[in-house]
Amino acid sequence: MDAKSRPTLGMLQLQNTPIRLPGAISNPATYDFPVRYLPVPGAWTKNVVGTDPGVVTAYIEAARQLEREGVAAISTNCGFTARFQKDVAAAVKIPVALSSLSLVPFMARIIPPGKKLAIVTYDAKQLVELHFNGAGWSMKDTPAVIAGIEGSESWTEMAKPDPKFNVGMLERDVLAATRKLLAANPDVAAIVLECSAFPIVANFVRKEVGLPTVDFSTLQRFLMASVTARAGVSLAAAE
Repeated sequence: MDAKSRPTLGMLQLQNTPIRLPGAISNPATYDFPVRYLPVPGAWTKNVVGTDPGVVTAYIEAARQLEREGVAAISTNCGFTARFQKDVAAAVKIPVALSSLSLVPFMARIIPPGKKLAIVTYDAKQLVELHFNGAGWSMKDTPAVIAGIEGSESWTEMAKPDPKFNVGMLERDVLAATRKLLAANPDVAAIVLECSAFPIVANFVRKEVGLPTVDFSTLQRFLMASVTARAGVSLAAAE
């Protein structure tokens, strides 16, 4: 399969200047498949992380545009778009996975009974059932403990139209939130990183805390694996 025919991931973007540090999901070098990025009109960190219902229409129209342009699957660069999952998925005919929160039910079921799953997020104060339900689960059936980086330097920067921060800052803030959560919940057995900036430091977190950790790029690689044919001999051909 040549490069031109390889399935492309469509990524709906916030209007905030994308973070393109190494490992970032808005950095096309992060992936071994092509990515088509599309800013969503009117979508900013403040109103997507909040509960503004109006912006969902813009996400639906942008998703339809990406579908017309031939992408094989659609995702976003903000985990709080989980609240749009059902509406966007219903508007197109290709796979849609908007938020790494969709990984929570799977991760909750691969850890030992009696152990906890942790979610580390951009803002724990604003992450609610609306987002969990959009991702296909509820705290009632899939309980998890949550910590966020709200109030940190990284949190402040990411809310700006043109965020400026470095890997060291993000490592410090995400690790601090994670360690605080683990200190209060020593029975945590795995971590889901919600924020789309966190893949930049996911490996760092894994090494520092020694727990299975998944992030937005985990979701997007899984999504693209589902629509990408594998090279090799098929079973039918081998018979």
